[in-house]
Amino acid sequence: MIIRKWALVSLSAVPLLLAGCDSENLDDVQDATIEIDRIKGETVETFNQLVMSEADLQSHFDETMETDDDLATLGDESSSVFENIASREEIVIELENKQSEFEEHQETLTSYDGELLDHEEVNAVNDSVSDFNTHLSSYIDNYKTSLDNQRDYFTGLADENATYDDFVEGIDQINDERVTLLQMFPEIDGALIAINGQLSTLQSSIDAQLSEEE
Repeated sequence: MIIRKWALVSLSAVPLLLAGCDSENLDDVQDATIEIDRIKGETVETFNQLVMSEADLQSHFDETMETDDDLATLGDESSSVFENIASREEIVIELENKQSEFEEHQETLTSYDGELLDHEEVNAVNDSVSDFNTHLSSYIDNYKTSLDNQRDYFTGLADENATYDDFVEGIDQINDERVTLLQMFPEIDGALIAINGQLSTLQSSIDAQLSEEE
């Protein structure tokens, strides 16, 4: 009888335990949206750093051409153009880190299984972030390729067999790749705008639900 009694008690306790679980998890969802908003802002700042650093490349190249007659600093990669390339590589890595952070907080939204929030609103934020990450991945891949090509181009200028045509063609390639990267900005910008709108809607819903609980 004692064993049977404890079995019944255990079974009756299950609904109580389930009821005690916070399936809504509104605080965690709210934290995730706040973090996504923060990461979004930091990503924009990182993009701005990349653009500013890229703009400095010309002055570094001009300085090298003016002060290094035999372009030895290009051959041994001691020219400041390579510092600029390395700096932009680090910024690109930071963009990749932002992607990982986005995905981490997306998991919180994906795990939401409550009833108080509209799942379409939650999914909309996830979809917007995923769309942004897709465009960002494409941009990063293209930018990495461009950086590799720039490094090869500048070191190649120091080669004794380099010609004026090599010089001009390399500049044209760098400029063409830059145009390609710039053409990717509208999609990236559009994805960021979408995240803004979807986040605002979801955060308003979360705030409304949390206010009702107070």
